[in-house]
Amino acid sequence: MIKDIKIRKEIRIIRYNRVSSITQNLDRQQKNNEQYTYVFEDKCSGTIPLFERTYGIHLKSYVEQGKVDEISIHSIDRLARDLKNLLDVIEFFHSNGVSLYIENLGMRTLVDGKMNYTIKMMISVMGSFAEIENDIRRERQMEGIEIAKSLGKYKNRKQRGSESTMMFLEKYKKPIELLEKGYKGSEVCKIYNLNKNTITKIKKYIKPQNELA
Repeated sequence: MIKDIKIRKEIRIIRYNRVSSITQNLDRQQKNNEQYTYVFEDKCSGTIPLFERTYGIHLKSYVEQGKVDEISIHSIDRLARDLKNLLDVIEFFHSNGVSLYIENLGMRTLVDGKMNYTIKMMISVMGSFAEIENDIRRERQMEGIEIAKSLGKYKNRKQRGSESTMMFLEKYKKPIELLEKGYKGSEVCKIYNLNKNTITKIKKYIKPQNELA
């Protein structure tokens, strides 16, 4: 999503927001959208390189056309999949005279047109990249689960295989015989040490059979 908030003569700022469409929403990143000239918003995995994303492509175009002076992001993991990719993106911005403002650090990569080596050092060594990698792995996992669900192939770990109706009925053959003789479910539970859910399931399967008899 691209929003033309307003044209500011003093400095042209693009706010770039990104969330995973599966696990997150944009609320936290949208708090101060009115401050920016343009707001670009992508909903995609962080594993996709910035300039291959739908609005990352627009962002690159705006930078190359000289339409922006600064890019604002909430945090560095909004831009890059890893350290090398992030440094490449920053170098691209700088080669076009564009500074990057990282909101959660409160710092800019260019100060008076010159590289801010403090922030470069922080980006290079900061331990938060371990968290970024974890986020990416979680996103990949969630995306995989969603895809598997859409294909009908996802099974919760607790559901280790499934048994057919015939196998189930054979397994509980004796409890079924007592139920068919008129024993109460609570009585069958006590005799065979079964829980109520199992008795309910048994009744669900044998009821149609009894109705057809």
